[in-house]
Amino acid sequence: MYTIVDLETTGGKFNEESIIEVAAYKFDGVNITDQFISLVNPQRDIHPYVEKLTGITSKMVQSAPKFHEVAKRIIEITSGSILVAHNAQFDYRILQLEFKRLGFEFSMKSLCTVILSQELLPEQESYKLGRLSRSLGIPLKDRHRASGDALATVELLKILMEKDTKQGIIKKSIVEFPGESISSILKNTIETLENTIGVFYIYNKNKKLIYVDYSKDIKNKVIKLFTSKKFIPKYVQNNFKSIKTHKTGNVEIAILKAIQEIKSLRPKINNNIDPKLFYKIDIPHVIGNKKEFIITLSGKKDDEKGFILFKDGKIVGYGYFNLFNNINTEKKLNSRVVKVNECKKVKNYVYRLISEKRYKKLLTLDEIYKFSGIE
Repeated sequence: MYTIVDLETTGGKFNEESIIEVAAYKFDGVNITDQFISLVNPQRDIHPYVEKLTGITSKMVQSAPKFHEVAKRIIEITSGSILVAHNAQFDYRILQLEFKRLGFEFSMKSLCTVILSQELLPEQESYKLGRLSRSLGIPLKDRHRASGDALATVELLKILMEKDTKQGIIKKSIVEFPGESISSILKNTIETLENTIGVFYIYNKNKKLIYVDYSKDIKNKVIKLFTSKKFIPKYVQNNFKSIKTHKTGNVEIAILKAIQEIKSLRPKINNNIDPKLFYKIDIPHVIGNKKEFIITLSGKKDDEKGFILFKDGKIVGYGYFNLFNNINTEKKLNSRVVKVNECKKVKNYVYRLISEKRYKKLLTLDEIYKFSGIE
């Protein structure tokens, strides 16, 4: 039994949101057997963006029941079922947040139709509910309203169940929340890790990549990932088989590498790196009219340096060297470059680290090619 849920919220700061509309449909795999739809009075302002997106205004929810008045009904309709949502980590987090405010812990098995669609419908260009619905011919009325989005998710789940003929993929994608204990395989994995800077890759039992992330301290980041109760970490914990790490020596290159790996390798969970790192920023003054240069960073070892290369005013890639005579010709330099695609994220991030002077040296390629002994 499944309960397909969609929530609309006030928006605003993370973990300060409140529900303004809820829709829940109990589904036995063939038919909807129960349903609950209601506006909810959040007792706080609704963000103007949310009002415009959903059409739900503060005036509309003034006379609606408060969350504590609908909480019992939500427990009733979800009881004995698996919670299903499109981008379930959001809906699950919000329900946990609302119940926590009432002094209760909300915990149940969950299934994300975004993750499931990535597995069973790999040919799709987008996994956003609107685009996916259009692509699959699913009727979607009242977009960005809880009932409309939840009903579309019901239809999507039907398609996914048909695709998963043996029900094996769906079973593996169900996230369980088995309390505080940490399994022996996770403990043993933690013991093998180092407190190092870099990127790590997590694979499931089928040797498929499911998660990519970076950290200033890989071991501590993985400990947090393996002990967190949140949706994505729980998915990783329940599907974990092995981990690979790649040292970068500095967090700047780790972030660049993580951005590229997520985009090119498309792990099952496309972890979102903190968007604050990528706010738009103007070209730093220190660059001026320079079009071809490198900035140097710490390397993976004490006698090594990292670098990020610019050519024709664009970010080409990153690499490492020991002495400047390792890169004092174009051929030598190019041989050490790991190329990156200069997307907006990459550009904004690199401009930010230059603007904040989080590098060792900025040297033009003319300077490097002319003097082989610069240190």
